[in-house]
Amino acid sequence: RRPLLEGPTWVWVAAGVGTLAVFVVNFSGLLSLNPPWTPILKEDNVTLTCKENSSLELNSTVWYHNKTKLGVTTLTLDIVKAQTKNSGEYRCRNKGSILSKPVSLKASTEVVLEGESFLIRCHSWRNLNVKKVTYYRNGKFLQFWYDNYNITINNATETDSGTYYCTGWISKQNHTSNFLNIVVRKDSPAEHQSKYHWLQFVIPSLVVLLFAADTGLFISTQQQLTLLLKIKTTRRSRNLMDPRPKPDAKKN
Repeated sequence: RRPLLEGPTWVWVAAGVGTLAVFVVNFSGLLSLNPPWTPILKEDNVTLTCKENSSLELNSTVWYHNKTKLGVTTLTLDIVKAQTKNSGEYRCRNKGSILSKPVSLKASTEVVLEGESFLIRCHSWRNLNVKKVTYYRNGKFLQFWYDNYNITINNATETDSGTYYCTGWISKQNHTSNFLNIVVRKDSPAEHQSKYHWLQFVIPSLVVLLFAADTGLFISTQQQLTLLLKIKTTRRSRNLMDPRPKPDAKKN
């Protein structure tokens, strides 16, 4: 089955402040995550939502954490002030529907298909204000913003592969994010078709590179980012993701 909407694929990469961690966000067909990235940081609040509930029964949702059935039966599962024990694989199922694909917690190498585009963002623990943000790829300067803006990599090629990270100032301290490895590779037509045939609706993938204060809690999808979903980019969505015009981050 083809995606309902077509357009450029976007992968978001965000980086944060403190002892840093890599976050990856991806949604399965039934299970969504808010905020829409993984991993999350310690003491973050996270809400998982189980979608497509066709049952008229209330409280008919079943949740699993690391294959263990949880006592929660509502459509949403709230993780308040997340701790390391909350890491692992999450699935859900509504009455009359199939078991969702997993959302799991871990850091990993992200895969982007050649010709696709992705965003990189520096993200701080507890959303602290980050200033004087500098992005790097393979240890080389990529982009500087006095305020914390995204950078955009358009029409990615294999030369955009590498290790990304950022530095930024929080109050009077300079922090460095953890490293995020991104691999850009070519995609075959057969492989492309196999990635999308099961999709029922379109949700963008998000990668977050973040400064994690103290211990990071990592969430990612089992599919990693090898499943990149096609979305139709509107002016409004561009403004939300990219708040001001920014030059493309070109290769050195």
